Amino acid sequence: MDARVRVPRTGITFGGWKGRLEVEGDLIRVFGDDPANHLEIDPAQVRRCSFNSRNGLWAFRIKDGQKLYLQTSGRILSADRSPAGQAANEWIDELLATHHVLVYSA
Repeated sequence: MDARVRVPRTGITFGGWKGRLEVEGDLIRVFGDDPANHLEIDPAQVRRCSFNSRNGLWAFRIKDGQKLYLQTSGRILSADRSPAGQAANEWIDELLATHHVLVYSA
């Protein structure tokens, strides 16, 4: 998958860093344009998740209480409006479903 994503620091879609989403087994991995930036989300550790289809923002609630954010493709704002960005949304949704993670969507 060759999707561009943004990793915001908070639940606001502005700021943060950009990178590429990589599919490797059951992990959601993002490698930043700056090699110092890296994000890895294990769906087995996700308690619940929400997805805002307007701005493409995923908010993951991890079982240890941590909150992680990832912006993919949305209707109005997006990190990647290409078909690869939309495929990333489908892939993340399917991956979370296989781990029985409840996804709230807006």
